[in-house]
Amino acid sequence: MRNSKGQNAALRTRLLTCGATAAIATACAFAVPVMAQDTAAAPAPAEDTTTIVVTGIRRGIQDAISAKKKSSQIVEAVSAEDIGKLPDASIAESIARLPGIAAQRTNGRAQSLSIRGLGPDYTVTTLNGREQVSTGDNRSVEFDQYPSELISQVLIYKTPNAGMTTQGIAGTADLQTVRPLAYGKRAAAINVRGELNSEDAAIGGMKNSGNRYSLMYIDQFANKTIGLALGYAHTDSPYQVQKKEPWGDGGYPTCSACLPEDQDLLILGGAKDGIISSNLKRDGYMGVLEWKPNDQLHMTLDAYHSDFRELQKIARIEYPLAWGDNHLAAGYTAGNTFVTHGVFNDVTAIVENYTNDRKAALDAVGLNTQYQLNDNWDLMADLSYSKVERDDIILESTAGTGFNKSGAKDTVTFDTPDEYGLSTLSGVVDYSNFDTIFLTDPGGWGGPVGRAGYVKAPHIEDELTSIKLAATRHMNNVFSSISFGYTGTHRQKDKKGVEGFITLPTGTQAVVPEKYRMGVTDATFLGGSSGMISYDSLAMWNDGYFGFVQDVSQDSVKRTWNVDERIDVAFIKADLDTELFGFPLTGNIGVQSQHAKQTAKSYFTDGTATGTKLKSESADYTDILPSANFNFALADDMTLRLGAGVTIARPRMDDMAAGVGYGAISDGNQPVQFGGNSYYWSGSGGNPTLKPWKATAVDISWEKYFGRKGYVSIAGFHKTLNSYIFNQTVLRDYTGAALPANADPALYTQATANRIGTVSVMQNGSGGWIKGLEATVSVPGDIVTPYLDGFGLIVSAAFNDSEINPSGTNPIDLPGLSKKVINTTIYYEKYGFSARLSNRYRGDFLGEVPDYTNSLQSRYVAAESLLDAQLGYEFQGGGLKGLSLSFSATNITNEPFKLYTKGNKNNVMRHEVYGSTYLFGVNYKFF
Repeated sequence: MRNSKGQNAALRTRLLTCGATAAIATACAFAVPVMAQDTAAAPAPAEDTTTIVVTGIRRGIQDAISAKKKSSQIVEAVSAEDIGKLPDASIAESIARLPGIAAQRTNGRAQSLSIRGLGPDYTVTTLNGREQVSTGDNRSVEFDQYPSELISQVLIYKTPNAGMTTQGIAGTADLQTVRPLAYGKRAAAINVRGELNSEDAAIGGMKNSGNRYSLMYIDQFANKTIGLALGYAHTDSPYQVQKKEPWGDGGYPTCSACLPEDQDLLILGGAKDGIISSNLKRDGYMGVLEWKPNDQLHMTLDAYHSDFRELQKIARIEYPLAWGDNHLAAGYTAGNTFVTHGVFNDVTAIVENYTNDRKAALDAVGLNTQYQLNDNWDLMADLSYSKVERDDIILESTAGTGFNKSGAKDTVTFDTPDEYGLSTLSGVVDYSNFDTIFLTDPGGWGGPVGRAGYVKAPHIEDELTSIKLAATRHMNNVFSSISFGYTGTHRQKDKKGVEGFITLPTGTQAVVPEKYRMGVTDATFLGGSSGMISYDSLAMWNDGYFGFVQDVSQDSVKRTWNVDERIDVAFIKADLDTELFGFPLTGNIGVQSQHAKQTAKSYFTDGTATGTKLKSESADYTDILPSANFNFALADDMTLRLGAGVTIARPRMDDMAAGVGYGAISDGNQPVQFGGNSYYWSGSGGNPTLKPWKATAVDISWEKYFGRKGYVSIAGFHKTLNSYIFNQTVLRDYTGAALPANADPALYTQATANRIGTVSVMQNGSGGWIKGLEATVSVPGDIVTPYLDGFGLIVSAAFNDSEINPSGTNPIDLPGLSKKVINTTIYYEKYGFSARLSNRYRGDFLGEVPDYTNSLQSRYVAAESLLDAQLGYEFQGGGLKGLSLSFSATNITNEPFKLYTKGNKNNVMRHEVYGSTYLFGVNYKFF
């Protein structure tokens, strides 16, 4: 059954991939004849006073094409089908359908994006043109914070523009809310949707159904000189995860316990398989107020607020196997790569009930004023402020048959397929009995007496203020206008990383109190276990049942940091409007000067109270960033775009933290050798002097439009990464640092006298290059033949490659780069009926994925192909006009999310399945 599903998925991927490639090739082959057809003289149309209003899928497509066509840069766009109706359940999923863009799933949801093979760290996300703070630990925006119902359009700028003072190496994603005066009429919409996940919620107290509803109102007053838009969106969304995860990033050591002839085979070192039941709740509020009393003055005030909570409950059983204090029984089965079947005796299992509770509040407000001073001069001022506060409780609670491996031992049978190391386990101990499974430290992991787990409670505050001032001089020569101005931003991000051990009031072990029991969690996903005890560890923490002992180790202390940035940008940009070689030429040229001053604070620590002190370091630097965009109108509706520029992406904030964990070192009572010299100190930590990633990019794009209905494009790009951030070992002065208490006494004298040592930190160095080719076809059926009226096809394919050798070191993989990304959408819309079938294929890539504590780690992600569908009907007249019904399904084939070991895709690091999500909605638009 599993093999059949895998074969079907692989076949589907091949068919969609081949179909996409064939569609692009066919469209490109027929592009010239169609263009000739467009430019040929056509008979005068018959007089028709009927106004045709396009709505639904086709309206969203046409608005997006119009935005792409009018832009002075290479840009991709997605637009709402109507007010409150972006085509997908999340913004990230909508953006991920655009050419050259791919999404990474987190717990089943598209959450972060890669643009042109570059991961989230290289992209800037803005709201109405203003940079946004992030609920994450760094700069990359988590799109879960922005309801799709409140966004009218998303623009992805792939080339720089000197007038855009916030832009990344990969590109800039600008989320836009509706502008009521531009909308031009009164409108209101109500959208209600029910949500269901195909997988049952296995953990007590959780659910697999949810709901979403939104309200949107747009109006104009005072003879349309005042515009108002108000929106509210509520989301209550469940998701389920079944996870298989070997120990130790692949978890397959060689089999030292096997017979001599089998000792090179891989065997399961341990497993921490589990299930996750989660719920995301979000309330988003949007408001826009416009005032345009005359042709000279236009003011826009917009605000956004969201309250966000994600509750995640995790149940899993950890089995230490080849790496544990147990024994492989005789009679195992040897395959070609793995020990494919065997039994481990004397296994001490750990029953875990974990809870991740994340709460975040986000506020963003901006005021834009545009004033036409006279026929020649325009002035603009933009003020903005955004802030986020986030609090997490990441609670790890452990249970087992007894303290420090003293309880009953299990006999565990494992099966590992030789072609794909996804193991199935089954034990004989009953883990569902509250009388025999105790709260305790079953593995003897140490720490305080009575330790029963670990808790992290980080608090994040991210605050950003910005002012932009600009003036534009209109001209009537080669340049249509020249703009110049200044932008100043101040950003502070603060993380307080409190964490430590949780302890029990009754000593080394305790029975779960009756009032916190949540029944038995189904654990049959393991292969044979019937269940495991389930209890509300978060309620126990909130009620003060657990004690707390703070962790003062180096890794814990360094998680508290603060970064303060001030960025001053001066820019000048000239807009082109002329001819070159007989072709109309538009576009822009310009340059920015960005001056940054950054200060980072963190702890310099040896892991003891006496050896810990706050450290503050600063840096300032200037980057000169030229840019140019040239757009040649080759023929009617045919454009050749050329872009070039230098762009930057600011370093990760956790890499900038000033803190270092250190120690006095020795290697067999000898100093460690580095660069041919001896050193007695070493450490690792952050680097406040980090400068941005920097790239020089060249882009080209050929685009043929069929009015607003469709287009064909081919684009290519090459980016040289001039400055690349990577981990290096360098020298550091440890003068003033306390000598660690655990230092080798034989080296005290040398370590005291020789304070120069090594430190492992992120540093700037040279990088390499990334290049790619993109092709897109968006064609409605009626331009091919009248028989296909109502049908349409959108296909895009991106092929990327890179070579990254940081400062001449060995080649590394670029995070976020998939060599192949193909998006395919087939749609139908006519007589009120609409249907859409979409597939997103993404090749293997190096991603940043959260571990069970939500900390990001770099892991190789296997290729995936996601199939989504949407059906709808809108009443065209009568008393139900304005009412529409919709049904959508995402991840229809339940595509797994797979992590693997570099160089060996059969060596599984993690395998997750999420189920399919179904949404049934009712939308009513009136006025």
